[in-house]
Amino acid sequence: MSDVDVLVVGGGPAGASVALHLVRACGIRPSSVAIVDSAVFPREKPCAGAVSAWGLEALEAVGVRVGVPRVPMRGLRILHEGEAGATSSPLGVVVRRDEFDTSLLREAQSDGVAVHEGEGLVELTREPRGYAVHTARRVLHARHVVACDGVAGRTRRALGLKEVARKGHLYVAETLPVGADVGPERDLCDFELAVCDAGIEGYYWDFPTIIGGARHVSRGIYHANLTPRSNVKAALLACFRARGLAAERVRLKPFPTRPFVPGSVLEHEGVLFVGEAAGIDRTTGEGIAQSIVMGALAASTLARALRSGSPIAGGYDRAVRASRVGRHLLQSAGLAARVYGDRGLAYRRLLTRSAAARAAGAAWYAGARVSALAKARLGLALGLDGLAALRL
Repeated sequence: MSDVDVLVVGGGPAGASVALHLVRACGIRPSSVAIVDSAVFPREKPCAGAVSAWGLEALEAVGVRVGVPRVPMRGLRILHEGEAGATSSPLGVVVRRDEFDTSLLREAQSDGVAVHEGEGLVELTREPRGYAVHTARRVLHARHVVACDGVAGRTRRALGLKEVARKGHLYVAETLPVGADVGPERDLCDFELAVCDAGIEGYYWDFPTIIGGARHVSRGIYHANLTPRSNVKAALLACFRARGLAAERVRLKPFPTRPFVPGSVLEHEGVLFVGEAAGIDRTTGEGIAQSIVMGALAASTLARALRSGSPIAGGYDRAVRASRVGRHLLQSAGLAARVYGDRGLAYRRLLTRSAAARAAGAAWYAGARVSALAKARLGLALGLDGLAALRL
């Protein structure tokens, strides 16, 4: 007999989503689900904290509403070559990850899911009916294991899996607002694309956020790292100086990201990978909402396997790749090189100057479907390369 039917490694949004959807959407007994995590919550998590609308919708579908301090993302501004294009569109919310992640984990715990904090995965051993999961304090036997332990997760290393794509790089900082924060003052998210002209494959951002009840701005830079660069931090500091920030006084928090690409591993020997353990959006660098949505797909796949007694055998992989979130992530993997690469100037100028392009980008970011007509117009504006990109 297994100790649990499903053992989730990692208690962040991906892991909490799997547990919540198993219990609330799929009717699986909470006592048959457990979560282990090396951290004790709340724990610091360097991140801009943007949760796009489709993640919020997935949570609301199982009765979870964001109850922590948050700022609505009411739209975006694209900054490039001295121009600024603004578009109002509900994108989601910005949260503090220590508060948000803890609230989701406690929701699952209050449902009766066992949560073992301060107990990260030490060893993973295959058994006839599943896996033995070793932590520093106990051994849990599980029919199914779900890896939700992020970019540097122990599960991947325990299974001997290699990376299929170069990791992305981010630096994050939080400061009080300054006079240059025109977008964040209006609850708009600023995306500065001028850094691409310096070779950065990504963007600099200024997002509105709340820290200790006071308005702040989350700032940072994302480099997709399609081409290794040594000037990422320097580009970030240049953006700080342009905004009148004393760069030497700002505490920077670096962290890597794993992108979702066509070769990303979603299943391996019966272990499912969810969230950043599988990969995040390579164009935007976002992964919270995608993790939540992927958690719902993993839960439905697991529930079917538990009820039928049959192995998953590729069912989760197929479900993700056929889903809207899977198609979005694969499209993003192809778009990153086009938007940020040497030939991306046309894309960046179109996003800055065209309200229609920004509206389509905002809808895509929030997980909404972009109409065929909007895609056709964008393709025509961008030429043959744009048409090829939008068929991804």
